[in-house]
Amino acid sequence: MLFWTLVTLLILRTFFVQIYKVPSGSMNNTLKIGDYIVVNKLAYGIRLPNTPLSLPYGHTYLDWVNVPYLRTFGYADVSRNDVLVFNFPQEKDLPVDHRREYVKRCLAVPGDIIRIHKGTVSVNRRKVKDESTALSVSNQKVNSIDSSFYTPNLYPHSAQFKWNKDFFGPLKIPKKGSTIELNLKNKTLYRELIEYYEKNTFEERGEDIYIQGKLSTKYTFKMNYYFVLGDNRNNSIDSRYWGLLPEDHIIGRVSFSF
Repeated sequence: MLFWTLVTLLILRTFFVQIYKVPSGSMNNTLKIGDYIVVNKLAYGIRLPNTPLSLPYGHTYLDWVNVPYLRTFGYADVSRNDVLVFNFPQEKDLPVDHRREYVKRCLAVPGDIIRIHKGTVSVNRRKVKDESTALSVSNQKVNSIDSSFYTPNLYPHSAQFKWNKDFFGPLKIPKKGSTIELNLKNKTLYRELIEYYEKNTFEERGEDIYIQGKLSTKYTFKMNYYFVLGDNRNNSIDSRYWGLLPEDHIIGRVSFSF
């Protein structure tokens, strides 16, 4: 009886629902340090584990079997204002499902254009409104830094884009099946996505770009991407710093906290 109870709990935790503890103050005004959040893994579809030979708790795994990204059909799409739990994309030395878990709010979905001007976020040229509800985009007072101040550790980490945390973009969020021209701007903005997250070789030979060894002037994305921010934006390491969130890193949607 105990064995089957444990098996049932393991299945529920792996595929349907999981409880996480909020580790930082990046979501203050919505989620505080030490709060527990219940994550719905079914909403966007069940993400199958990349490393099935893993212990259910902790990060002990065997990489003898590594399964490509696969997600079942869900009953909802990721929407603007959803609070997401996801694996941190920049821990590139670990399998996706063993990277640290982050919680942030989705501000822009595939196909959107996001911009931050004087600390105010706009999506598709519409200002993101602050709500008075508990699940609000931060209503804190924003003291923006000057637009001429360049922050090198912000995405895409290039002096070609002299952005900072309060003056960022405009940036178009890639959508699965969408095609871009590989010009000077786009190769800087999206190279990491093409080369690392979508697992292509990317080589520059003079002004020419070779993807998978073939001369390429365009690229079609294989995955959807998202732009996420912490509600406590003045104290949050989010998409402004490490870049766009690939769909295969999303664990689920926060249902409630306690």
